[in-house]
Amino acid sequence: MSTPGLTALGESTRLVPANTPAVFEILPPPGQSLSKGECVATVLTPTKSKLNARVTHEAANGAARIEFVPTEVGTHIIEASINGTKIAGGPLIAKVYDASLIQVTDVNGGVVGQPCQFRVDASAAGEGQLEISINEGEVPNHVQVVGGGRCLVSFTPEQAKSHLIDIKFNGETVRGCPFVCPVADTSRVMLNLSNLELIPVNRPASFHITVSGGGAAELAVSVRGPHGELPVRVTGDIHAGFTAEFTPTTVGGHTINVEYNGFAVQGTPFLAKSYDATKVTVGSVSRGTVGRPVQFTVDAGDAGEGNLEITISAKGQNIPTQVHPQGSARFSVSFVPTEACEHTINVTFNKMPVPGCPLTVNISGGMSGPQVSLGGPGPVHQPNSFVINHTGGRLEDIEVNVEGRRKLLY
Repeated sequence: MSTPGLTALGESTRLVPANTPAVFEILPPPGQSLSKGECVATVLTPTKSKLNARVTHEAANGAARIEFVPTEVGTHIIEASINGTKIAGGPLIAKVYDASLIQVTDVNGGVVGQPCQFRVDASAAGEGQLEISINEGEVPNHVQVVGGGRCLVSFTPEQAKSHLIDIKFNGETVRGCPFVCPVADTSRVMLNLSNLELIPVNRPASFHITVSGGGAAELAVSVRGPHGELPVRVTGDIHAGFTAEFTPTTVGGHTINVEYNGFAVQGTPFLAKSYDATKVTVGSVSRGTVGRPVQFTVDAGDAGEGNLEITISAKGQNIPTQVHPQGSARFSVSFVPTEACEHTINVTFNKMPVPGCPLTVNISGGMSGPQVSLGGPGPVHQPNSFVINHTGGRLEDIEVNVEGRRKLLY
């Protein structure tokens, strides 16, 4: 049973910080007072253990004062009774929290105009209200609850200055606040890397960097090739701009990074692809015959990425050429000459000549074809011969069939 008129002073359910005294007061009915020893209180913790509570009668309003120090996060139930009779309204509830258990992570730098994000984990801190402000509320923020007392906070800075992040939990400042998020304006930095999409090895490659607005600027340029970092030489100043230069030595992708005051500049990282035209090989071809296909091979498998151009000309005029891919950047090339003259084979890779080119091929033979000279009839059982005259012809192209005719006399 409960005692009518015996009530708790203030809210019977409260948020209470851990490791600090929690105080509840019980008021007697109007016109009555509580004597020492009449009020007894027990505290049940979230782990179902009992916690000592001290009851005093020193309040000026004649109330009994219940005091205890919680150390666990969670709901504490305070059962108070007067001479064995519980107070009206049921047990008192203390919801204990600990702001020191809140973790703030992923507070990194940001860039003007681009969203910044960080994480807040209050899963172990207990029940309460989380307040987040950036630059004393001048910068709006958005909180996305991800569950379990965790949230993702985002904001978009509009000025290139340090942004201060303040977080409070139930009115208490979270440990580590204010968190500092430096913000830079990378739009001040302009660079054009389109000329570095394809770059030859063993030749210096460079690009220009411009920083508008003047003032201090800390630029960092790095290039990583297939086998590690490459030396980069940066010259110039904030007024005239900067020039970055490096020399690729191996075929493959080269990642270019440019940072301004510690933040990646728009357009980077950029992938430049280096090539080596000297790695392209053209198969041998020495001569040919009019009207017969001439074939050779081109192998660019070790040259890297790029454009392979093959042209064949005779007397200054290009002639039709057939290119058949064989896989792995290897090709079979053929053409059919129509004139008995020198033919020029030219192969370039990314507009650069490859070793051995231009290559000259001698084409011989005419439209008359081979001529056969016979010596006339010969005696039986004796060797006979004839001559095949075919200038520029090849022995393996000649096929001879001899058929005899037998005449019987009666």
